[in-house]
Amino acid sequence: MAESLDVLYDRFYETDFLPETIPDIKVRGWPRDRYQAIVFAGGQGQAVLDIGCGNGLLLYQFRDSFKKLVGLEYSSTRLRQAAANLRGLDFRPVCGSAENMTEIESGSIDQIVTADTIEHIPDVYAAAAEMRRVLRPGGRLVINTPNIAFAKKRLVLLLGRLFPSTSQSNEGLGSDVLFDGGHLHYFTFRSLALLLERAGFRISRRTGFGQLGRVHGYWPSLLSVGVQLEAVAI
Repeated sequence: MAESLDVLYDRFYETDFLPETIPDIKVRGWPRDRYQAIVFAGGQGQAVLDIGCGNGLLLYQFRDSFKKLVGLEYSSTRLRQAAANLRGLDFRPVCGSAENMTEIESGSIDQIVTADTIEHIPDVYAAAAEMRRVLRPGGRLVINTPNIAFAKKRLVLLLGRLFPSTSQSNEGLGSDVLFDGGHLHYFTFRSLALLLERAGFRISRRTGFGQLGRVHGYWPSLLSVGVQLEAVAI
C-alpha cells in the first residue's frame, strides 16, 4: 500500500529533535546559494512567514529584523525540529500546505520568504493566491526555486538525458523515498513571474545566484542555478 506524501516527507527528513546549531548566513558580495539569495534580499517588519521553513534555518536569519517568526511546514517532523532550533524566539509553527493556510490571518504578514518550496506544492495556483491573501497590501514575497532553464540543465537534455532533474541525481532516481526529492513542478524566471502576476503580485526584482557569484546575475535566465523573484502584493 502506498504511503501518504506527509509520511514520505517525515521519513525523508527523519531527525532526533535535538536542538541544532544554526549558523548565521553571511553574504559576501553576491549570493552563492538559495539561502544566501533570500538573506541578500533583506527585509524588516513585524511578521515574517517562511513557507517550507524546514529546520528553521531561514527564520533564524531574520530574528533581528522581524518581531514574529511564522513557519509553515508540511512535514510535522521538520516543524518539530524547527521549534527545537528556534526555542526562545517568538516562533509560531504552522503544520500544513501553502495551498490552504487558514490558520494564518489575512493581511497579517509583512514578508514571505520561501526557498526551493514552490516546486513541491501540487496546486501552485492555490498556493500563490494564499501567499497574496496572508500578505498585507504592499507586503513583500521573496521566493526562489531551481531554474530548469539553467545552462547545465539544457546541456544535460541536449546530451540525451530524458529528465534534467533539479534535486536528485540519476534523472531524479537518486532517492528511494521521494522521486527527485519530491519536486513536482519546474520553473523558469518567466513562468514563475507569470504565476505570481496572475495571483496579484508585481515583480520588483530578479536575482541570479550560484557558486561563481555575480557571473550568475549577468544573464540569470541562462546562467543562474535558481530563479529568485522579489514581488510586492498589490
